[in-house]
Amino acid sequence: MNESALIEVLQGSADLSRVSARSLGELIRSGTVREPVVGSEIVRQGEPSQQLWVLITGELEILIDGEAVNCITSPGEVVGQISAVSMIPATATVRVATPSTCLCVPHRALHQLFGAYPDLAEALLRSMAKYLGGR
Repeated sequence: MNESALIEVLQGSADLSRVSARSLGELIRSGTVREPVVGSEIVRQGEPSQQLWVLITGELEILIDGEAVNCITSPGEVVGQISAVSMIPATATVRVATPSTCLCVPHRALHQLFGAYPDLAEALLRSMAKYLGGR
């Protein structure tokens, strides 16, 4: 999938719909598109996450204290943002439920982007607030 197609996917998500194409392009270039192994845990509850993950295709299962609480299936949905932004231990485990493609952005790159692209920073902070408000 090329950068333009990825930008379209990300702009179609609730979390990133208000972020400019320029900012999303920088986010994409700062990360790596990956296909994690089904069953693998890309974020582990209680451990700091070194990256933010954005679902492109597939399904991610969210677990808290080992119990499934949510299933992420919408392209462009963000996971791991709380820990990647704040460097606190992750509040949930994220497990790959089906063959999936994700954009993975290291926390250092993410923090650099925040200064240059405030629309991206705002979107991710709102995404964090959405999850924290639901707990």
